[in-house]
Amino acid sequence: MRTSILAVVVLLVAVAACGAIDTVYPIDLILSTTSDWTDVSLVGGTLIILSYEIVEGATAPGLQISALSSMSVSQSIVGRSRVTVRFRAVLADPAGWLQMRIDKGHLGETSIGVYARDGATSVGSFRHEGFVGGDDPTNVRTFSLRSSAITSVASPMSLEASDEAFGGPRVLAFYYPWYGTPEGPSGEWVHWNPNSWHHDSAHDPVGGFYDSNDPETVRRHIHEAQSAGIDGFIASWWGPYGFEDRAFSTLIDVAEEEDFLVTIYYEDAETPTEMVTDLAYFLNRHTDSPALLYADGRPVIFFYVRVTQKFTIAQWQSVFARLGDRGRSIFAVADGLDGEFLTAFDGIHIYNPVGIGATQAASQYMSASVLARAQDRLFAATIIPGYDEAYKNPNLTYLDREDGDTYREYWALARASAPHWILITSYNEWHEGSEIEPSIEFGTTYLEITAEQAAAWKRGDAPPASEPDRDGDGVPDTQDYCPDYPGRPETNGC
Repeated sequence: MRTSILAVVVLLVAVAACGAIDTVYPIDLILSTTSDWTDVSLVGGTLIILSYEIVEGATAPGLQISALSSMSVSQSIVGRSRVTVRFRAVLADPAGWLQMRIDKGHLGETSIGVYARDGATSVGSFRHEGFVGGDDPTNVRTFSLRSSAITSVASPMSLEASDEAFGGPRVLAFYYPWYGTPEGPSGEWVHWNPNSWHHDSAHDPVGGFYDSNDPETVRRHIHEAQSAGIDGFIASWWGPYGFEDRAFSTLIDVAEEEDFLVTIYYEDAETPTEMVTDLAYFLNRHTDSPALLYADGRPVIFFYVRVTQKFTIAQWQSVFARLGDRGRSIFAVADGLDGEFLTAFDGIHIYNPVGIGATQAASQYMSASVLARAQDRLFAATIIPGYDEAYKNPNLTYLDREDGDTYREYWALARASAPHWILITSYNEWHEGSEIEPSIEFGTTYLEITAEQAAAWKRGDAPPASEPDRDGDGVPDTQDYCPDYPGRPETNGC
């Protein structure tokens, strides 16, 4: 027997428009197969796979198991044997009827048993053997199951949207303390590039180019953030003794004076040992600061995707254990919504949702939120006002702000997922045009939207519909064959 804990998300029906999920039903699914490959999916509910255990056939040649878009088991066609896997899961948003779809190779058979996790009460079992045949080249059999067969037996689990261990609902913004000017404390241009258009900035800061080591600049940023309902900054950090490290000292000193929270976004490391050394250095300097962000009694550290994907889960577990051995335990939040991170980290988020799009982000946020809350972990949903690297090259990524509608849409889908925290990308990443800091182009618009949305979320107001209808014809933009977008007359009327 071999146990493999994966804790990945399976989202089998779109839930973006469903509102927050606050109740789930714990179930086990036991998949047994002698086929060379099997793919089993559920339609009619949101299924979150927490872990799996190989009960039989762990040494089958070429064995591969995944639980990404479905529960999948494959093995070599030569020397096939029986493989049995128990998937531990929770079911959310069940419709009246559920459909179990079993797709498999032409050889062997596959069975799937559904059990309420209350003592392994069987609520249904289905079997697919051989090949369906006919004109359809696929080999799928579909079976129906009343959702009441599960909900009447499985004890429902209540999922609270906010846990006081995490400090309640917080709004945090990613912050970049990497700017310098010749006239400021840094004594030189840093990140503002006078040889590039707009000093390598998509837009122009309303107060001009500034220095991150200037305490009064930092104080202004904190005051602006506080006025918008932002509770703290997550500051880009690249290790000891560098520019951002020195600027963070300025940031945390001013934050202490202004009753504001700060922490770091750990950007990169070459080895696990380097991470342990870097983080021990940071914690030794700042753990006792009243401005340092804490959750569950531990200082919070966010980790960017560049570093989260560089090391294995076992290496991450080792890093956190080694810090604990030094008396420096942390509350670690990974950049990535793969539930596997929750076997090592205390929470999950993503930095930039632009690449997946708003509709997919809505679905991924909902499932990630359920996954995290089902395991008493933290989920932080990220919002973004827009994105612009096209000013450097028209082939680079661009997301139009749409006069604030893009930002409001991300606020709506984030709030609908019932996250513990909401993260803003970004307060001042001027190179990527994602800033909400006041600019000449947009004024204080994005601080004003932030203040309005943050207050509504913290009050617990119901979020507005997350799918905009910008031409007002009653059809959401994602379904409209040819929406009339403001400012884009070439698309109007198709």
